[in-house]
Amino acid sequence: MFADRLTPEQHALISRYREKWQHLGLSTEQLSQQHAIDAVRAIYTVLELSEPEILIVDSPNAAFEYIWNLLQLGSYTMLGDVIINSDWSRIYSNLQSQLLARLPIALQTNLNSLFENHLANEYASLLKRQLEYQWQDIFCQHLGKQARNTIKDIFSSCRKPESLIAGCSYFDFCVHILNYHQFQDKVAILEDFVRNCGWTFFFENIAIISNHPTKISIDSDNHLHADNAPAIAFADGYSLYADHGRIKLERTRKPMDDSEWVRLLEKVNTVEIDSWEEYSLLRIIRQRVNVQPMQFLKATNSTTGEVRVYWVPLRIASAIEAVHWVNRRTNP
Repeated sequence: MFADRLTPEQHALISRYREKWQHLGLSTEQLSQQHAIDAVRAIYTVLELSEPEILIVDSPNAAFEYIWNLLQLGSYTMLGDVIINSDWSRIYSNLQSQLLARLPIALQTNLNSLFENHLANEYASLLKRQLEYQWQDIFCQHLGKQARNTIKDIFSSCRKPESLIAGCSYFDFCVHILNYHQFQDKVAILEDFVRNCGWTFFFENIAIISNHPTKISIDSDNHLHADNAPAIAFADGYSLYADHGRIKLERTRKPMDDSEWVRLLEKVNTVEIDSWEEYSLLRIIRQRVNVQPMQFLKATNSTTGEVRVYWVPLRIASAIEAVHWVNRRTNP
């Protein structure tokens, strides 16, 4: 049994673990694709779920763009069921209950306050608030009254590395400083996720990993802030403006352009079904049964190199047929 209080030497080490996990969870270093994929695969394995298709996008907003486009195409169900918070009880909550139950109550209370991280909470809260604000009207246009529940489900699927900073730094401290080494492997799984992934949307069939931001700016009081510039910025141009921890909401949305669709098509299991002149008929093949494929027409201008991407129905079997179908839709 440990004493109800930390020794001065143990107390002095808390800052090391706080700083370690804040550095991991609020990193601006761009992801290693393979490390991110491996970290997410490990999560599905621990949750005893089949391995999903894994996509990596530039920002949480790009993940919403991808999901929004699935909704527009009538393919939202291809994501599968949401992996919700209760599913995560097999990792985080069980670790929390099993490890912390071994600590004296007085010491638990003391450590809870010492490992709180307001910057991590602020980052997660403001970014979530802006995404909700920007997407609620867009989803309402397509789903009506169901929009609120759909957005809620999307956020329920999302695990945010910065939201794990306080708890995981606490667990890590307990493992290495209070000698609860029997929990080291479980903490390592969470550390791999926090280190190697940004916001990640966990669904049964598809996991969408957002890259880290390229910039996080804070003021002298450790609040998100930047003068006349984004406080949070991502590689695709998505950003959040904040004034000393207060969000500056902007009702804007950057549409997913053809180049972004091309990048997504390159990342997934795409097969060329047919070609004709500068046109290619591409199909995204899903490895799972009961998950509908998707089909696109890719048009490449031989002179300028410009690429356009159009969704087409699965019943279309040739590139020339797809060209005629797209022309009828765009020039009625």
